[in-house]
Formats: sequence, C-alpha cells, structure tokens
Amino acid sequence: MAESVSKTLYLQTILELTGGSNETQVPNNQIAEHLHVTPSSVSNMMTKLQETGEVEVEPYYGVTLTSKGRMTALKLIRAHRLFEVFLYDKLNLSSSEAHMNADNLDHDADEKMINQLELFLDNPTTCPHGLVIPDKQYHYHAKHFKRLTEIADGTTFKINSFTEDLELLKYLELVDLTLHSQWQLVERLPFEGPLVIENLTTHHKIQITQHAANYIFVE
Repeated sequence: MAESVSKTLYLQTILELTGGSNETQVPNNQIAEHLHVTPSSVSNMMTKLQETGEVEVEPYYGVTLTSKGRMTALKLIRAHRLFEVFLYDKLNLSSSEAHMNADNLDHDADEKMINQLELFLDNPTTCPHGLVIPDKQYHYHAKHFKRLTEIADGTTFKINSFTEDLELLKYLELVDLTLHSQWQLVERLPFEGPLVIENLTTHHKIQITQHAANYIFVE
C-alpha cells in the first residue's frame, strides 16, 4: 500500500471510529484492530500525521483529527461510499465486493465527478452497509446506535449498520445478516462465546462472534 493511501485510510478510520466527533479520542490499539496492522505501525503513522498537522496525539489516551485531517477523511469517505452505492445498486455487486472495489477508486476521484455521481444516484444518504454519506458541503452527522454487544439478552432489535471492514462484511454475508432485518438476542454462550440471535421473520438462529458483534450497530 502506498504511503499516501495509507495515510488517508488512517484518517478515514479515525473519523469512523469517533462517529464524526471532534472530541472523542481513539486509542492506537483500536485503530490497529480496525486496520489489521500492528500497534507499532499505528504509532509510527500517528507521528507522521501529527507532523503534517492532521492529528493531535495525547500519549496514553489517543488521537483526534485536526480540521485539516478531518477534511481529508471526509473527502475520502464521501467518494468511497458513493462508489459503493454505484457498485452495489447499479452493478449488483455484494456489499463486500462493492467495498473492496471502492477502495481502488476513491483516492483519485475528482470532486466534480463525485458530485455528478451523487446526482446520478439520486442523492443517497447511506452506503450499502448503512453508514452516512457526507454531502457535497462535507456535512457529516453520523447517528449513534448501540453495538450488538451492548444490548441485553431477550432484546429485539433491527440491524442499522456495520463498520466498514472487508472481513466483517464477508463474514456477515456468510451468516446472512442483512441491513434492516429484525432479530432477538436469545443468549450469550458461556466462556465469552458467541451471541445467539434469532430472525423474527424466519425464526432462523445464527451465532455471531463477540468480536463481530462489537462492530454491528442496532436500533
């Protein structure tokens, strides 16, 4: 991965993990887990991004985006999620395929083309995995929903969105967990085992790992 691409992906990840908040600090280990890199790689990149004025680092607490870093992240996220909508809705790719291919298109996208793409798609507000698309003025108001891990046994819920992660999207396609479907949390298996959930329409039960459930947002 080229360094320029790597930097923008780090900035995008920080924005996503804060839900758009300018105050929320993101720990290095959370960034490392999301990007599947080592904590030392995160530390090295945070040093570079601090030198370029794109993040502020508070040792032992985490990082926040500066206004410069936030704008870079918003431009990337806007392009990426509009490409995802196009690939998913118009070319009938799966959510994971749309995400993977959008990664190859978003970094060099011209702003005029992205605005025209938005018009062509009838101004979508969310991507295929439920996350908010910044508008052309780069307004970004991500709503906050509970993680699947945060709800109590017996609770009924609707799937709202998933974190942008290729392996997670592939996993959810494999177990057939889709946006807007309605479920009930039946139980948590012992010894930090998976969560058992039941589809309220089909009554089909599946197991979701604790790790995956932490990146599934419900309402």
